[in-house]
Parts: sequence; structure tokens; C-alpha cells
Amino acid sequence: MKNDQTTEFRIALEKSIKDFCLDPLSSAQIDLLARHYAMLCKWNSKINLTRIIAPKEAARFHYAESLFGSLLTGDARRLLDIGSGAGFPALPLAVLNPRSEVTALESNQKKSLFLAEVKDALRLENFKVERTRFEQFDHSHYDLLTCRAIERATDFIPTIIKSLGAGQRILIYCGADMLDSLLQRFNEDFSIETRNVPASKSRLIALFSHH
Repeated sequence: MKNDQTTEFRIALEKSIKDFCLDPLSSAQIDLLARHYAMLCKWNSKINLTRIIAPKEAARFHYAESLFGSLLTGDARRLLDIGSGAGFPALPLAVLNPRSEVTALESNQKKSLFLAEVKDALRLENFKVERTRFEQFDHSHYDLLTCRAIERATDFIPTIIKSLGAGQRILIYCGADMLDSLLQRFNEDFSIETRNVPASKSRLIALFSHH
């Protein structure tokens, strides 16, 4: 990837973080996310990781939006990102809070290989990759689950919510229509906190916690 594209991404990321009213990242954290972006661009030419790859759009939609979830993650120390794909929101959240333990759960072999390469390249000790399906993975010891862009989300997310144990929470990145559907099903059993994603007409984050 060209250096000017990396520079454009760094500038766009810092601007997006400011636009989202988030605390600024350190230069070391920006470096890590820029290196992830460079790897993402390189791998995306071989496997389909994301359709959003341009520096400004990726900085806002992937990275800043992932970091925006930190407004609702609270004191979570063990985080499981379901269907992590290219690493969103797992990777940015791991970079943001090195004291947390973040596991990226990705059943696709090529995507999980990409995530493993990222972990090694960035030397993130608090970032772990698991290649298996959610149904076959023991998630009982995680205090927070995240879900941003998974296949068949309308059918799958309710299944995840119903599987939560006492004290567990799930942070969902979604649209208004999906939230409305989830509210109709789970409003009585869960406390639900939401934030609208800045610069977006319909995207939001929603935290579901047992009463």
C-alpha cells in the first residue's frame, strides 16, 4: 500500500475519532490501527474482507465506529467478538484497552488466518483468535459479547441474546430496524442502552444487559 494512502488513513482516523467525540488515541495506538489497515488493504485484494476500503470511509465506518462501542463497554475485561471478520470491533477495542482480553471468534478459515497474521504482526498480547462457530464455542466466561456484521444477523442475534448467562451483556452494532425488532422480543427481560452512531442516519450501538 502506498505511503500516501497510509497517511490519508491516519489523518482520517484522527478526524473521525474527534467527530465521534471520543478521547484521542496515542500515536502508538494510531500506528497499530494504521498497520492493521495496511494489512487489510493487502489481504482484501486476495480475499473478500470488506467492500469499504477507501481511507476516509474505512476510518469512519470500520475503525471509529468500532471504537464508538467503547462508550458502552464499561468495565468489561473479557470480550468475545462474534463473527469478527476483518477484526471489527475486536481489533480496535483491543488496541484501545490493552488491559482487556479480546477474543475474535471467526469460523471462516481465510478470515481467521488474516486475524492470526494481524495478531502476530502487531504483537497484541491481549488479542486472541478462535476459529470455530459460535454454537460450538463456550462463551460462558466472557462478561461482554460484541456483534457487528454477521451473516443472517436477524435470525442469529436473537439466538445469541437468549444464550446469555447471568451477568453477561452483548453490544450490538446495528440499524434502527433491527433494534426495533429486538426490542419487541427482549425489552421485558433486558435493560437496553443505545447510542446513535455520529454521521449516520440509521446506525447505532445497543447494549443488552440482564435485569
